[in-house]
Amino acid sequence: MDSSSGEKNYWALAGGGIAFLILPVAIFSSKAMTPLFILLAFVLFAQRVAHRNYQFAVPKLPFIAFIHLLIWAGLSVFWSFDQALSARLLLPLLALFAMGVFALDEVKSTAKLQSDGLEKALIVGVGLAIALLFFESVTGSWLTRQGRGMPWYEVIKFATGGINIAAFAKNGVVILSILIWPVMSGLWRRHQQLWAGAFVIATIYLVYRFSASTALVALAASLIGVGLAIYQKKFAAIFVASVFAILVLSAPFVVQQSIGHKSVKEVGQLAYDAKMPNSAINRLIIWQFATKRILEKPFVGWGMNTARQIPGGSEKYTLRVDTSAKKNVALFREFYVPLHTHNQAIQIWLELGAVGAIFVAAFGWLFIRKLGNTETDPALFGVVISILVFNFLSYGAWQSWWIATQFLCLFVALASTRKTI
Repeated sequence: MDSSSGEKNYWALAGGGIAFLILPVAIFSSKAMTPLFILLAFVLFAQRVAHRNYQFAVPKLPFIAFIHLLIWAGLSVFWSFDQALSARLLLPLLALFAMGVFALDEVKSTAKLQSDGLEKALIVGVGLAIALLFFESVTGSWLTRQGRGMPWYEVIKFATGGINIAAFAKNGVVILSILIWPVMSGLWRRHQQLWAGAFVIATIYLVYRFSASTALVALAASLIGVGLAIYQKKFAAIFVASVFAILVLSAPFVVQQSIGHKSVKEVGQLAYDAKMPNSAINRLIIWQFATKRILEKPFVGWGMNTARQIPGGSEKYTLRVDTSAKKNVALFREFYVPLHTHNQAIQIWLELGAVGAIFVAAFGWLFIRKLGNTETDPALFGVVISILVFNFLSYGAWQSWWIATQFLCLFVALASTRKTI
């Protein structure tokens, strides 16, 4: 075997190993996605060094988009009420996005051997993760309890309300709902439709079993997007991109018009009567509170990364509701803004104002629009739409593990299908 073939096998093994590990690792530690992503970037860079390939053309659209946002975020330090808090995020964010842009651009040079090996590794890794999640679901999260040193009596302790042990695996279920799309595509192309169906059914069950309601929304929205892409790819890309831009630009105004004039108790009662889960009720109240702060500084925002320290956000409220049995009960007690807004559009408006929101909407539209390329695998629509749903309903804009997860999912989806956007 010649040296070039040996090198290809080596890099295929390294890339496949990372693709295999993503989900099994995420089940037990979602924060491990950041070092795993850094490892991927290192492997890709080492591959270039081994091949003595030091020429790198910066992808124009991601570079221009990120530089605009970074410059505006940097300028926001000057009017931030906590300049140190705003400034200390800039360099880590720059490093993460630089590695992400580099990793996605490297997909173009992925050899077919590497692509096939990575796809197989991803499928096996997802299969293992599904088995692990099933095991956790029927054993009271035995592996999680053992790994975190949580005795059972602490989990079910009545005096403190116990520990929501299933919540530790929920981020793994989230990533499963994203990666199921390239896995489905790979199994379908390999004419393994029965396995594809089994994986989908297992994923839906696990989403339900771990009460990952946002993941259920992501699966439903992605199914619609993938269906549109199969039928008319260009229209689907324009539609998804336009919905994204509209949601980003209109988010605070929609919140203000719908619940902005209501009290916390009124919002909570309406949501409770609609049988929303407590987490969804809390997010409505977070968005209502954040929108009030947005309207105080609508053009430039409060400053980069200030959502966690926004005035009044660290105060707690107790939500009391009237039950169907005519009893007034305390439903929960929570912060107005617990670290972030659980909606990236709201967070961008809150921290970077209308200018930041316009940057995100415009460049996001251009990026998503590229999915209309005739060579794009429809599964990529599922990956992108799922990520967007979680961005709008769950995670903060600057969470390093989530940024790393997005780049990892996009990389393995692109590399396994050998497609680029």
